[in-house]
Amino acid sequence: MMRQIIRMQTRKYLLLLVAPLLVACASQSGTDRYYLLSSMMQQTADRSAQAPVVGVGPVTIPSHLDRSTIVTRSSANRLEVNAGHRWAEPLDENINRVLMDNLDRTGRASRLETFPWTSRDGVVWQIVLDIDRFERQADGNVVLVARWKLVHFEDGAIVQSAKYNKISKPADTTIESTVVAMSTLLSDLTGEIASHIP
Repeated sequence: MMRQIIRMQTRKYLLLLVAPLLVACASQSGTDRYYLLSSMMQQTADRSAQAPVVGVGPVTIPSHLDRSTIVTRSSANRLEVNAGHRWAEPLDENINRVLMDNLDRTGRASRLETFPWTSRDGVVWQIVLDIDRFERQADGNVVLVARWKLVHFEDGAIVQSAKYNKISKPADTTIESTVVAMSTLLSDLTGEIASHIP
């Protein structure tokens, strides 16, 4: 009886010692790849001295995209979580940063501010962006469906609003090509918004 208890205790301690090594080996076997959306917009104009201060945000995304792992669709009702393929930063923050970089390249703003800002920042126009869909679809195309508003910040008047709904065909089926296609759509959306900034 005593030998049996000693054996069981020994096995338990060995398992406790070996478990961290097994976890470490398992985590090193599959290396994660990290991705970022990037600005695809060319510098289109010199910045005007009369250009307004533009505030960007808030930017919202669907909760199913608000995760570190990249999500694609395999059907209208089924999502694929691509294990090992991760966003290098939260997707909404990445979208906001790229949107600002794209806007900066258009020369339509003298300065850009990130939401939230204060009245001292001098924001004249606010861009509000609500993204409904932003992922690769079952047919291989990437879709971006979003609603945007251009708001006069001082009085809250919406001077322009529109729905954006376009697709982009990636070069191939890799996640990297998917992210490039997403970046292309985001640049196209930025151009559309920028064209309405007075």
